[in-house]
Amino acid sequence: MKEILFRISRPYKVFNTKKVAALQLPAQEGNITILPDRAPTLLLLRNGIVRILDNQLKVTESYFVKGGIADVARNRCAVSCEKVFDVEGISLERAKEKRDSALHEEDKEFYNYVISVLEKRQ
Repeated sequence: MKEILFRISRPYKVFNTKKVAALQLPAQEGNITILPDRAPTLLLLRNGIVRILDNQLKVTESYFVKGGIADVARNRCAVSCEKVFDVEGISLERAKEKRDSALHEEDKEFYNYVISVLEKRQ
């Protein structure tokens, strides 16, 4: 079975690299699922969740991302974003602290998004 080499990074640091069956990206136009052998694509990402999918298209891992771009070509997908962290790696309280201490409005908007997702999960 073909796989996609997936890499997610933020400025100056690779966050994760792995082979995956498929993934879902929060594109500006809406979520898009990337499967092996997809035509080359460059996507602008919105604040959202990158989801790693298994062969049955079930979510195995999820990452919050603050905007960014995704370059998809030749069974590779490189996501570059300003902020990235594991969905399971942040608590509601920590997200609120980050929002309240954010210096820029766009950071506050991002953490408000994170908070809304975490509140729905409770």
